[in-house]
Amino acid sequence: MEELDPAPSLARLSPVDQPSAPTPDVTVAIVNTSSRDLLLACLESLENDPPRKVSAAIFVLDNASDDDSVQRVRERYPGVHVVEQRYRAGFGANQNAVIEGTSSRYVYLLNEDTVSEPGSLDVLVEYMDAHPQVGVVGPKIVGPDGRLQASAWRFPSPGRAALGTLTLGRAGVVQSGGASPRRVDWAMGCALLVRRQALEQVGVFDEELFMYVDETDLCRRLADAGWETHYFPAVVVVHHVSQFSAAIPERRIVEHWRSLRRYWRKHHSKAGARIAAWCTGLQYAVRYGLVSAARILPSERRPSFATGAFAGRMALHVRNAWFGETGPGLAEIAREWNERHGVTPPGAAPPGGSA
Repeated sequence: MEELDPAPSLARLSPVDQPSAPTPDVTVAIVNTSSRDLLLACLESLENDPPRKVSAAIFVLDNASDDDSVQRVRERYPGVHVVEQRYRAGFGANQNAVIEGTSSRYVYLLNEDTVSEPGSLDVLVEYMDAHPQVGVVGPKIVGPDGRLQASAWRFPSPGRAALGTLTLGRAGVVQSGGASPRRVDWAMGCALLVRRQALEQVGVFDEELFMYVDETDLCRRLADAGWETHYFPAVVVVHHVSQFSAAIPERRIVEHWRSLRRYWRKHHSKAGARIAAWCTGLQYAVRYGLVSAARILPSERRPSFATGAFAGRMALHVRNAWFGETGPGLAEIAREWNERHGVTPPGAAPPGGSA
């Protein structure tokens, strides 16, 4: 297989390497995988009302898309820096390529399936400048229907998992909500403004977390170093929710458990990691029992969630929690794609195993 450079076009396109272009205040880092229409809508929301108080450079790292995303972005948004990557990698590796190839004071990590409201960057940077102890700010996240999406939580831990068995993990965990900024443990990575100074202290994303829990791990390392993460509802971002992997929930579940186990191993003892997994699995086992019981009811009385597909997902969570990851995850999809196209990402490693 052909081994590729980490980001062959990033240095060429980066404004920090061009003497005529001053370093911007913010690098907007967008990773795209075959989501052309969502990506174009995301860029349109940014380009229609660019920041007035801060300077920004928009980078799209294309994760070897199968559609014409790269061509369409270059045609419609010539001011956007496009990094055309020839292999597929995970969330953290892709974001790290942009972070490490730029030098702005802040990096705004933004999913391609998001739409930003006017003036977002100005307001976010103003807040960060006024709060030097804050390393990460996460805006309010809503769905396309305007409904609030949970986007900030307490750190997952063995103790929290044990307490969560009493409420099926639904009480005392979500921290996003309310109209005022607040300190939280961690915020969802679909839209995060991160201070480069903080990243330089604790490091970038853990690339062994192919997808999921990567922002949790980063916020945990920042918190351990004394930095704060804040939820900032004055800025609203619309999120369409994991469009690329939405059709393969089983793969998503496996990948999530891989990442969650690695997180627990990194930040807790081996015994603590096992307790956390067992207690979390128990929560899903109870949910599976409730769904199975509800499916016995007559169709007119059966709740909408009582489906065979939902029960199957709950059972898969239980198996992953109690017996280790079962079957391939999202990392295998990327690896299989790379193998079919004869490319190997630099430093490629096999997916993680069980704790």
